[in-house]
Amino acid sequence: MLKLDQALAKLHRYVIDQKLFCAGAKILLCCSGGADSVAMLQLFSRLRAQMHITLLAVHVNHQLRGAESDADVELVKQSCLSLNIPLIVRKIELDKREGLENQARKKRFAAFREILELYRFDRIATAHHKNDQAETMLMNLLRGAGINGLAGIKPSSGVVIHPLLCFSKQELEDLLTEEGVPWREDSSNSDNTFRRNKIRNELLPLIIDSINPAAVEKLSEQAKIFLETEQLLQAQAQKHLKRTVIEQSAEAITLSLDKLDKLSRVEQYYVVKAAMASIGASEQDFFMHGFEEIIRLTGSSGSKQTKLGNKVFVRKQYRELTLSIAELVVSIPEPLSVEEDRSRAVYGDYRFSFKILKVLPKNRDGGDFCIYLDADKVRFPFTIRSRQEGDRFIPLGMKQQKRLKEFFIDQKVPRFERDLIPLFDDGEKIFWVVGHRLDARVAIDSGSQRYLHVTAELVHEKPKRAASRIKKTGDDNESYEL
Repeated sequence: MLKLDQALAKLHRYVIDQKLFCAGAKILLCCSGGADSVAMLQLFSRLRAQMHITLLAVHVNHQLRGAESDADVELVKQSCLSLNIPLIVRKIELDKREGLENQARKKRFAAFREILELYRFDRIATAHHKNDQAETMLMNLLRGAGINGLAGIKPSSGVVIHPLLCFSKQELEDLLTEEGVPWREDSSNSDNTFRRNKIRNELLPLIIDSINPAAVEKLSEQAKIFLETEQLLQAQAQKHLKRTVIEQSAEAITLSLDKLDKLSRVEQYYVVKAAMASIGASEQDFFMHGFEEIIRLTGSSGSKQTKLGNKVFVRKQYRELTLSIAELVVSIPEPLSVEEDRSRAVYGDYRFSFKILKVLPKNRDGGDFCIYLDADKVRFPFTIRSRQEGDRFIPLGMKQQKRLKEFFIDQKVPRFERDLIPLFDDGEKIFWVVGHRLDARVAIDSGSQRYLHVTAELVHEKPKRAASRIKKTGDDNESYEL
């Protein structure tokens, strides 16, 4: 069993080794009234003299357990009074219609940060210990959080520090018992409807009892290894990012897909994470499924866009990948006029070839991007353009006009893509929605004598001469299908 002086020495070493704070720092201690946070009060009250630090405790009352919550407040008050540590108590209101666990965490830390800034303190100290580390690793493993998730709780993250990660829960409770210091158990910790509680109360004890009695210690050791691995990969990612960036602003960053493709899958993941961090996007909610979504996007043809769960907009256009914390706009080329004798044209993502034929080939099955139509039913010069409000055409196989918007909806074309699909317009009608459908009015029939053969292929580089105008997508906060 750790004696108080041994525990104090252990804490001191951990603070120095992990560079959590310097002598003379001002530390905000988060205290719930549980054994871990009460032990932190005890230890820091004694560390205060050694490192000449200033302490301020804060207790957040979630007001969820009635008299129990009031009793927590009273215990923390008495603990702080006995140790001569000033205390601030904050009450927060929670919406019971929303997820309580995540909501409470966000509001709790918002209160901590507010107090930190108000009183100009340096660090926020929470009382997470080795058992919390083990629970976090298991939880992150099960939700596919990657190496960063398996690194668990970091000793420090910005202004937030976790100085008790060098202690087990049992060590902290034994310390309080030996010193005769009371603490309170939060009854909500036994509610296994919360995922963390289920891991704490059922999964981790099962592992300890049935597989490895030293599971907590071993998981804590593994967290250190994963953290070192994560730091190494992050450092490498920064080097790759510098070589991959095409352009960057405060809100968006564009990467070269050609250079990104040369990297391994792991390297790609970390470069994308580093890119997100560089524009202030949340990395905490970027999991492997988000990365898989980006990979699918980059492997698709044409321009595509999606929105990730961490509210980052992602666009693939040409051989570029853009990440943005603001809604992306679509770059739409200016309309392009096509004379009858023109053989080639580039518009947006597409390169077109045109040929007037007098005899149809026997095999005309070239797919959606290879069409044959009656050349004499087209009025030259025609225009290649993007969609406009009120556009209509008669899809081949139908007899009545259909609004282009409704056609795209029926075809399940994502809104972002609709602006980038070229339309062939001869002034009287839209006669081809590229890659989707011809207009019935230009279909070949028994009276056709001249035929227009058009092929379209995707351009993998930005057109150098095409002028562009910027047009916003008309939909806020939309997640686009791939």
